[in-house]
Amino acid sequence: MNFGGPDDLAFSQPAPAAVIGDRYELRLLLGSGGMAEVHLAHDLRLDRSVAVKTPRTDLAHDPALQERFRREAMSTASLNHPAIAAVYDTGEHFSYGWQLPYLVMEYVDGTTLREALSSGPPLTVERAMEVTASVLEALAHSHQQGIVHRDIKPANIMVTWSGQVKVMDFGIARDARDVGMTQTSMVIGTAQYLSPEQAMGHAIDARSDLYSVGCLVYELLTLRTPFTGDSPMAVMYQHIQEEPRPPSLYNPEVGPQVDVIVLRALAKDPAYRYQSAQEMLADVEAYLGAQTVLDRTFDSVDEEPDGDDTAESGRRRGNAALIGTGVAVVVAALVLGWFMFGRGAAGDGKTDVPDLVGQTLEEARRTADNVELTLTVARNEPCADQPKGHICTQTPVDGRLDKGEAVSVTVSTGAPKVEVPDVTDKDEDDASRVLEDKGFKVKLRHKVSARDAGTVLAQDPAGGESVEKGTEITLTVAKEAEKATVPDLTGSTLSEARKLLAEHDLELGDTTEVESSAAAGTVVEQSAVAGDEVEPGSSVDVQIAKSVQTVQIPADIIGKTLAEVQNELGDLGLQASVASGYSQASDAVVTSSTPAAGSEVEAGSTVVVVTEEPQDTSPDDGTPDDGTSTTGATTDDQ
Repeated sequence: MNFGGPDDLAFSQPAPAAVIGDRYELRLLLGSGGMAEVHLAHDLRLDRSVAVKTPRTDLAHDPALQERFRREAMSTASLNHPAIAAVYDTGEHFSYGWQLPYLVMEYVDGTTLREALSSGPPLTVERAMEVTASVLEALAHSHQQGIVHRDIKPANIMVTWSGQVKVMDFGIARDARDVGMTQTSMVIGTAQYLSPEQAMGHAIDARSDLYSVGCLVYELLTLRTPFTGDSPMAVMYQHIQEEPRPPSLYNPEVGPQVDVIVLRALAKDPAYRYQSAQEMLADVEAYLGAQTVLDRTFDSVDEEPDGDDTAESGRRRGNAALIGTGVAVVVAALVLGWFMFGRGAAGDGKTDVPDLVGQTLEEARRTADNVELTLTVARNEPCADQPKGHICTQTPVDGRLDKGEAVSVTVSTGAPKVEVPDVTDKDEDDASRVLEDKGFKVKLRHKVSARDAGTVLAQDPAGGESVEKGTEITLTVAKEAEKATVPDLTGSTLSEARKLLAEHDLELGDTTEVESSAAAGTVVEQSAVAGDEVEPGSSVDVQIAKSVQTVQIPADIIGKTLAEVQNELGDLGLQASVASGYSQASDAVVTSSTPAAGSEVEAGSTVVVVTEEPQDTSPDDGTPDDGTSTTGATTDDQ
């Protein structure tokens, strides 16, 4: 896939040619997602390929989406880093009766990490950490500019075909110095990669991006996110309340050093996470350096680094030292060879006998002629280990001869003939072993058959024939009819399900809407079980969740007692759960909630609230509640 960045884009067909801003000629619709479309375009002024991102036409009038385009342009415009997809231009274009904002971005030729995880082979631990290092380099730069990304996830990271990493989509990024970043706000981001503070709508900073990086590398290593659930709310609750399991439990290739890096990034409390992208990057680079012998060599050559520039300089010095050492070794070998062989050969009129065995007769003649020797054929005879026309033996085998002397050779008339054993009906492994033990080569050809897979159906040459030793025997072996594996469509949208099925040579069948607590429009049931083997081209019917009823969390629950909030939410069909570590007393005061007060949520959802102890309202002047004087004396006593 080639584009510059909307969320979770799907392949689309080419769109009609159009020119935006009197400059950018749209040539191919690369993909479309829930909010935006991206076209491959040609910049007519600078004569280069670019990616043009526009909102979907049915959403073009949405003020929130227009604000997101504006923010993405402003955020990315201030960034200049090779691991960040650049924004070149922005503007508005009148189309379909609306002024459509557009972004002109760097054209990135590659694939998203989301696609790589879905369709490609699993990454090695080292490659996963290399990708993570590049993401951290990009974030270190953006954080230095005061920009927090807030939506780090596989769909927003591309890898070019040459392996370069590009972080994209700063559409919900914010300046960390912005007031909105330090106050309670609505939850923004993708549930599987949200930091606990994001999930609770609390203030965030650059450390929130590092938590998302922890979720990202966890998925790169294990092909699963740290927390999974039936709904975004369930996943957000786990981010707040539950501890992640070490990735090594799901991938035995992950060692303790990587476990420590990932789990530190996933600390619930930002104070216990890495405090900067540079700090996390240092640990990742330390791990990668320990995996490479060459890096260890560099470490031994370099002086102790002092900062990034010094470390880079040290690596260059180490590289140059190694190259210089290698050149010196080659030069020394050439000089030694000249002293040992060159001068002696020139001085005594002799030459080394070349190895001619295995060459054809013509090749052997040319080889001998090149060293000023002649070649004579002593005889022609069968040779067990050489094909017809090749040299079997030579005399002398090695040593030195006077120039012009002859080397005598024996030329093969072919290998002796051997009877081919009959291996039909045997297992292919057993059959191959029998033939190879007799000195034959084996070639396998598979054919769909009702016989047990791996059974030899036929052989050529047939059993009983006499052929030269070393002849290739072709075995026709039974195989089962090709099957397509049904993918798991649960949780996918229809477009995602159709793409998944197409990748497995299957088609999307009938679609039925059903009541479900799952996200509206996502698959909840499928007619063929995931993992089943079916005929290629088969259709899979699906059931998708209908839109669910939503209710609004009252805006005035902040400041009320826990008992009042529980009653109020209960009347709306919602449940109130106190965040871990906070007071569950009925008179405790609610200070915040997730989702935030005023948010729309699914009926039956759980609202996580944060509480504080009520203020003490008893008299503080020492007077008891029963009105009795604290002096213990009456008027008469005085």
